[in-house]
Amino acid sequence: MAGKGKKVGAPKKNTNGYKMPAPIPIGEVIHDTIAKKKWRIGPSIGVGGFGEIYSACNHEGSPKKESNFPFVVKIEPHENGPLFVEKHFYIRNANKEDIAKFIKTKKLSSFGMPSYFGNGSHEYKGEKYRYLVLERYGKDIWSLFKENGRLFPPATVFQLGLQMLDVLEYIHGRGYVHADIKGANILMGLRKGTENQAYLVDFGLATRVSDKEFKPDPKSAHNGTIEYTSRDAHLGVPTMRGDLEILGYNMLQWLIGELPWEKNLKQPKTVQDMKESFMKNVRSNITKQYSNVPDALIKFLEYINTLKPKDVPDYTKCRILFDNFLKSEGKSRTSKLDFSPGKRGKAAKQNHDTDNKDNCEDDSKETKKRKENGETTKLVKRGRKAKTNETPLEIENCENEEPDVSVESAKIVKSKNKRKSSEPLVVVKVKKTKLTPKATPPAKKNHANIATQTSVERPKRSPRQVSFDSPICEIIGDKKPLKLSKENESVNSSGDIFDDSFTIEGEKVKPKKRLLSDEKVTVKRIVKKKVTTTKPKGKSWKNCATIVNGRSPPK
Repeated sequence: MAGKGKKVGAPKKNTNGYKMPAPIPIGEVIHDTIAKKKWRIGPSIGVGGFGEIYSACNHEGSPKKESNFPFVVKIEPHENGPLFVEKHFYIRNANKEDIAKFIKTKKLSSFGMPSYFGNGSHEYKGEKYRYLVLERYGKDIWSLFKENGRLFPPATVFQLGLQMLDVLEYIHGRGYVHADIKGANILMGLRKGTENQAYLVDFGLATRVSDKEFKPDPKSAHNGTIEYTSRDAHLGVPTMRGDLEILGYNMLQWLIGELPWEKNLKQPKTVQDMKESFMKNVRSNITKQYSNVPDALIKFLEYINTLKPKDVPDYTKCRILFDNFLKSEGKSRTSKLDFSPGKRGKAAKQNHDTDNKDNCEDDSKETKKRKENGETTKLVKRGRKAKTNETPLEIENCENEEPDVSVESAKIVKSKNKRKSSEPLVVVKVKKTKLTPKATPPAKKNHANIATQTSVERPKRSPRQVSFDSPICEIIGDKKPLKLSKENESVNSSGDIFDDSFTIEGEKVKPKKRLLSDEKVTVKRIVKKKVTTTKPKGKSWKNCATIVNGRSPPK
């Protein structure tokens, strides 16, 4: 009997632990049993952290172009959880009637809450998937941010801030927090009339506002995208004021290009501490480091610091801050969104280019004058001085200017007059002669061999020092030095090395111990002996004497 075959196209696990869905071919039809609708899968748009996103259309239509796919389908395996959370959030909060009522109440011309069209389950090649059908949108803000040199004009930043405030007020009023606001989750409208409206998507981390007492939850600590995570979310408790704080971090990044803690994103605790320090004194930290941050954003971040964990933010107050700045810039919330870099950056670049051009023109004019006068010039590298026969001249080549003198024909003239003295230079030639080595003299008859002197015969030695430069060593202590006979009064003692044996007598004297007192104390110790009984071993032929002597055992 054959074994059980492996499923074709089984989903693989992603690095974050979620299973990724197997690729679904174009034209696959999914069924919404509740709404009784059918959707046809189109080309893939992208892959997220837990699933894949496809373009889609109604099954009844037959589009030939990609632009005719007005929907997106987010698909993930049933084992994953984020799409389950997002699906239920849309079911409860993306009702078209509720959205229309909010737009009418706030008198909005457009609104950045996504439209929901359906959800359900789909089985493909033996694997069960969960899917969600939404409206299709255009580019995300993060892609536009990178395309424009990581910088947005201030007016565009505050326009986006106003649009996100509207969405946050709506979902907070429904009892939810988003907890993951970032450029990658803000998409531009694709339909006609929505080109200047940004939509907040991806509610995979959306949670209900907690009614309990504010208490840190280590299990949920540092949830979200680490560079934008609020201080409350770092503690594991997402809040409404935390959503505003996340929006403030995004706006700050769009204005200055980079957040202060972006180099430490691999260390969540370090990022948390840096945010705490930054928000403790927002105004001084921003004004010291950055010069182009509007005061409206600083006041917005300062207002967030005044909120308590369970407070409902004053959205009207925040809108007034943003609206007033836009009026000062001659813009309004309905103005066209311009994502190109600000005029300041362009003007500075143009001034820098014109300055370089003027410098190049001045240098070229100077070189022409020197050519007409017959003066010679030479090329030098930046930072070095040119040296000529007449007057030293320093010339730097411009990028677009051809050199007047070729490098090969330029003569390198070394300066001989480095001294500042007016006295004439005198050249002195020194002839070096090699000395022939002299032969070493022969050894004298009564020459003292210093290498074999004993430590007794060496003068001015410490009485406690021991010498090991000779085989004959003597421990010097209280013992008197040896007396030499008249016959052997020579300092050289190398002949003693060949004696058969040597005896060194010495006495070790132990120092007497001093008693602290004359009292005698008797100490009694009781020692218990352990009695172990061993069983007598049986006799074996191995223990016989014959085996010990190396003979064979008796037969």
